[in-house]
Amino acid sequence: MHFCTFLLIACCFWTLSRAAHWSYPSEENSFLKWGGLCDKGSRQSPINLSLREARNVSGGRLQLRNYYEPQRTLIMVNNGHTISLSGFDQGLTLSGGFLKNPYVLEQLHLHWGSEHTLNGIRYPLEGHFVHRNTLYPNLKTAMNYKDGIAVIGVLYHESSEKNYAFDSIIRNLGDVQPYKMLDQPVPLVGSLLLAFLIPSMSNYYTYAGSLTTPSCAESVTWIVPTETYPVKLGQVNMFRQIEYEKEKKLSNNYRELQSKGDRDVLLVSRASGPARLTVPVFLILPFVLANWKFRSN
Repeated sequence: MHFCTFLLIACCFWTLSRAAHWSYPSEENSFLKWGGLCDKGSRQSPINLSLREARNVSGGRLQLRNYYEPQRTLIMVNNGHTISLSGFDQGLTLSGGFLKNPYVLEQLHLHWGSEHTLNGIRYPLEGHFVHRNTLYPNLKTAMNYKDGIAVIGVLYHESSEKNYAFDSIIRNLGDVQPYKMLDQPVPLVGSLLLAFLIPSMSNYYTYAGSLTTPSCAESVTWIVPTETYPVKLGQVNMFRQIEYEKEKKLSNNYRELQSKGDRDVLLVSRASGPARLTVPVFLILPFVLANWKFRSN
């Protein structure tokens, strides 16, 4: 990656991650008020997604393009609140469903445990695939518009088997784990195949919500698949080693549930189109071999 591109991504990421000082609950503090729209907004996230309370609709096919392409120029950052990846190819897009425009993938970050709950159940991990409406030039601008951002929120359930796609991230955590590396962008060694991190998109919840971190901008169309994906708790615990202060680890980083209010939550059932991202065999084999080689070293 060219140095100028690297610097631009780093600066944009620093700007978005440094709102005001805020924190997640710890042993000393329960959920704190973050102020501003976070406390006064009417369409805040996350919420509990209830099969009983959602309105069932059909259709709404979503299209994910180029998610099977290995990403080799990613930047990883520990911003004290999460681990985030940016620098994705601009060809990774989300469209269709109830979205009026294409959205391009800008960022992936993780929450341990999950922020959304499904029928009252909290999961060990949630991945946020943050997409920007192509009408707007950058995430900072998109945050000012109700249709600015679309986030796919994937929930991961506890499994006895590893999710090997996460190993592509975990093997790099040591580079950003200590507090001295806070807000320091680090190139991700190796590649990441996003298709292995996203389950079936044929059934999903969608609603109008917000960012789950300050500024809590109410600019997000949330898309949460009903199908969850596996992750081993040992993998989740690796993320809990991230330091947000010197010798203080980020054990959990989820926001408390917000009121649904009078918002309409749609449950899109059996959406037409591909039920799962299809990954070409010629891409799967190198990915599996790379992970096998890493584990055997």
